[in-house]
Amino acid sequence: MDQQLTDIDPGISENALKSFKAVLSKPGDIYKLFFLFTKRLNKYFQISRSSLIIYSKQDNKLKVIAMKGLKGARKGLTLTLPENNSLLYKIFEDGQFYIQHNLKNFEGNFIEEKILKDRSAQSLVVLPIRQDNKRCGLVCFSSPNQNAFTAFESSKMNEILDYFGKNLIIKIPTSCV
Repeated sequence: MDQQLTDIDPGISENALKSFKAVLSKPGDIYKLFFLFTKRLNKYFQISRSSLIIYSKQDNKLKVIAMKGLKGARKGLTLTLPENNSLLYKIFEDGQFYIQHNLKNFEGNFIEEKILKDRSAQSLVVLPIRQDNKRCGLVCFSSPNQNAFTAFESSKMNEILDYFGKNLIIKIPTSCV
């Protein structure tokens, strides 16, 4: 992991991985945790947009509950995503993380495109969040860098993301699920 991250940015080390976990152990609600984690990832991956999407058991739908872009952050949303031609529902069902390095041919629907990427976006990663092997939502990041998220394919980064998902899930407001 260190070598892969170091290839992207020589300043990233095992200490960087520890700092990700430190962010996740801070007190606060789901939104604070999500925004802090996005801010920390931004140091290494130039995040231009991030979205937190949870799965509602009440209506079996995916809902955007928080977003962050270059122009600010929004939390407390409950935007229900459409299922037609949906990349996000496919990823959620599959349960595997998804990386797309060329966003000129975006594979999702119009609403997803507007939520997930801005004009500068060149790459996208969508990460399923789980608790006890049950899928609970998705975390999505886009970047203006063409290959920004190749490090997400490493096992150490997956460990961080799993840890993130577990800490995030316990903080989901009951009004969302």
